[in-house]
Amino acid sequence: MKDMTQTEALAEAIRRWGPSGTIKFRPPLPARQHRGRLARYCRTVGDRLAGYVSSTDGQGNAWREAVDDARPR
Repeated sequence: MKDMTQTEALAEAIRRWGPSGTIKFRPPLPARQHRGRLARYCRTVGDRLAGYVSSTDGQGNAWREAVDDARPR
């Protein structure tokens, strides 16, 4: 299956979570730097709660993988 573009991933997040749907891309770090045990993936999708707080719902190394990881609506 073909991966999604960033625009398609954002459209899917908004479809799932309404106007609070959001996506985030964090480029991979060099091998010796780590973000932490739970931050293994480059792409996350979820919803933004009350301003700046974001609730991550799905994550993956590709947009399609992150969207598929998210809980069904």
